[in-house]
Amino acid sequence: MKITPLDIDQQQFQRVFRGVDHDEVRSFLNQVSRQLEDVVRDNQRLDEQVRRQEKQLEEFRSHDSQLREALASAGRMTEDIRENAQKEAELIRAEASVEAEKIVADSRAELARLSEETRSLKLQKTRLISELKTVIESHRRLLEAQEELDRQAVSQRKNGQVRARR
Repeated sequence: MKITPLDIDQQQFQRVFRGVDHDEVRSFLNQVSRQLEDVVRDNQRLDEQVRRQEKQLEEFRSHDSQLREALASAGRMTEDIRENAQKEAELIRAEASVEAEKIVADSRAELARLSEETRSLKLQKTRLISELKTVIESHRRLLEAQEELDRQAVSQRKNGQVRARR
């Protein structure tokens, strides 16, 4: 099950005697929820940007196909026109090819950048989860230590009362 920012924001905990500070837990969950929402929003923005660039690449491929058809039509004209058309077509094709290669290279570079950024965001998420687990574990140990101290104090008070009665 995926945890959404709203799930974190609306998470409820049972109240127990000597439990954690409800306001502090709520504040922490709100902060985690906002950060997770930012990560989700960034990921959606990056996905949309990749889709736009893929669409643009498809349009360029379509334009290239249309250009090839225009060159074939020009080839069916008279010999003089064909010769001039072929020279012009070769020039246009070369320019289109250079431009298409540039666009493809730019798109690949952008895709690589976006992939790296996505990897970085996933790494940040992993680190954040690890840090959260560490903090939670640390707090759990502190609570256990406090409970042990409380039990010892109660035991010492009982022992003190037993000695006082003797």
